[in-house]
Amino acid sequence: MRTDAILVNELQLGDALNQAVLQDRRGEFGLLLSMLVQDVRFQSQFQLQRDELGEPIDARRALELPEPAPLEQEYREAQVSVAEAFQQGGLVQSRLQHCLVPEPVSSRGEHGHGLTEALSNAEPWSDRPAAVAQQMRQLPPQVDLADLIAQQRLQSEALHRAA
Repeated sequence: MRTDAILVNELQLGDALNQAVLQDRRGEFGLLLSMLVQDVRFQSQFQLQRDELGEPIDARRALELPEPAPLEQEYREAQVSVAEAFQQGGLVQSRLQHCLVPEPVSSRGEHGHGLTEALSNAEPWSDRPAAVAQQMRQLPPQVDLADLIAQQRLQSEALHRAA
């Protein structure tokens, strides 16, 4: 059974998580944590900062990192061979050539990487990350903890009956 609404952020729990810690209610704290999304990409500390226009700040630009290595070569005639640079100038020259024009990353091989198996074992919301991202932008109204627990019990009973 898949639910439409999932808890993505600690803000959706309100003060319930803090109160469970302060009042030493371990069971409630564990229940609240188990209801949160397991995919760390959706947790608040991994959300990108935004600029004055509201657009996410590119982490690569913020950290002044170089462009990533291409995944495949676009122009074969422009490809520079690191081995050729090594033959002409040694290790230092080949390293410099690789840093200036990185070779494309290639992940081809005779064995598949099990992507379909990994996706089938993934969390239910991982197959629709755009929908989850849209849902994250709109925080639901504060829900009472008792209502959340009652909903979880109903879902648990339905799962036990189905099994």
